[in-house]
Amino acid sequence: MGSRSCVAEANGSTSTIVAAAKPTGHHILKIDGYSRTKAMVAAGDSIDSCRFHVGDHAWRIRYYPNGTDRSNQNPDAISVMLELQDATAAAGRNGAAVKAHSVHSFPSSDGFKNWGFLRFITHGDLDKSEHLVDDGFAVRCDVTVMGGIELRVEPASLLAVPEPDLHRHLGRLLSTGDGADVTFRVAGGEAFAAHRCVLAARSPVFRAELYSRGGFLRPAAAGRPETRVVDVDDMDAGAFRALLHFVYTDTLPEMA
Repeated sequence: MGSRSCVAEANGSTSTIVAAAKPTGHHILKIDGYSRTKAMVAAGDSIDSCRFHVGDHAWRIRYYPNGTDRSNQNPDAISVMLELQDATAAAGRNGAAVKAHSVHSFPSSDGFKNWGFLRFITHGDLDKSEHLVDDGFAVRCDVTVMGGIELRVEPASLLAVPEPDLHRHLGRLLSTGDGADVTFRVAGGEAFAAHRCVLAARSPVFRAELYSRGGFLRPAAAGRPETRVVDVDDMDAGAFRALLHFVYTDTLPEMA
């Protein structure tokens, strides 16, 4: 395997080796009419799930209501097996981790593509368990394909990244009005100081109206040449306050 190095700086640095497995998947096999499957299916015979795919390979679950031993005249347990379906995966000896983190190679050394639990649960234990409901139960099989693990090296920062709080800073900017360059005067006389650059960045409507010729800005008030005034006649003060709060913080204000 080739190596990859990271350049260390004088004040220190760090990197991370990541061993990423292929995606893990699961399949749930539901058995409705458990007692009928036990009565109708002979020992050694199975009822199989639909094919499902994990790690680019096809699998199925084999459910044996009376176990896998055909010679057993009085079977007392259920068997559940996982079977690899596609020959490509078998030839590559890919592995699958199934239940309790035990690992099995497909195919096994004896060539079988099935692997699982010969005594998954006894009939008596299932009959009195909470898992059997209305003569039905379900089995979930989790599979992780272990072959072809990806190894990569990533640079890692030594600095802890703080939680994002931009919305709080912008909310404070709105509430203080520091650096405001536009004032909205709402019906009823209440005025709201705001910042054209923030409004334009957050809304294409505001951008068009605040920065284009013929927009809704009117001349600046006397003595305040840096501030423009916008009259808002079709919205009350409470609704406009909530609108500005959302534009600045991406959240709605708490309602009283």
